[in-house]
Amino acid sequence: MPHFHPAVRPPAVAGAFYDGRPEVLRAQVDRFLSAPARPRQRARGVMVPHAGYIFSGAICGHALASVEIPATALILHTKHHPGGSALSLASFERWRTPLGDSELDPALFSALAAIPEISINDEPHHGEHAAEVVLPFLQRLRPGLRVAVLSVGHAPFAILERAGLGIAAALRGRDTLIVASSDMNHYEDHETTLQKDALALRELERGDARAMLEVCEREAISMCGAAATALMLIAARALGASRVELLEHDTSGPVSGDYRRTVGYASALIVETPMM
Repeated sequence: MPHFHPAVRPPAVAGAFYDGRPEVLRAQVDRFLSAPARPRQRARGVMVPHAGYIFSGAICGHALASVEIPATALILHTKHHPGGSALSLASFERWRTPLGDSELDPALFSALAAIPEISINDEPHHGEHAAEVVLPFLQRLRPGLRVAVLSVGHAPFAILERAGLGIAAALRGRDTLIVASSDMNHYEDHETTLQKDALALRELERGDARAMLEVCEREAISMCGAAATALMLIAARALGASRVELLEHDTSGPVSGDYRRTVGYASALIVETPMM
């Protein structure tokens, strides 16, 4: 039986991507959460961005405030850092933010560690921001939330598909929200980014993980968490979710004032309501 690491994963980007002062962070997060993108509902999965809060905190908060957060969340995040395999499961006992600790769900950890495509490796998680920036929102929405965190890098679709089906089997019968942390297209002008993003989001809305990955490759859409989002979609659909609802989409341009070099941000829910 796999063992998790009896250690705390300390915050790596507090004071950079978000305010490191607990009282200031709490107020900022609560402000973003006060304006849900949709009336709150149950969802199997949610895609949110992971940039600094000044750029994408509102889109992230609005999306998560639209979801009934269960007792456990599986966070699938972009692999920005080297080390580990394409699918690296973190083994830290607790994840710390300025708002407190989120404990690892040991039963979920063991179930995920048994999936052949997934390895246990903390290396790509140490300095990674993509999961960390989501945690304060989840902590405010669901005190006592337990987590499992998986770093997702580039992998052939066949591997993602097998892993996604494995994740679905691990989650079957569990009340767990799958959170995919991803930004959209990077470092092109505002209009180009919106247009490119729309191509990927169209396939996401159709529920076609393979087509989403293919259009990102074909059109050079630098959606950093495309694999993480595809993995969420595969698992969610295997668990019965059949409709993707796009929530918000914008770029960094309106905040930064730089419309020539932007990053795209979007959010979406994957719900079990049958398609019409």
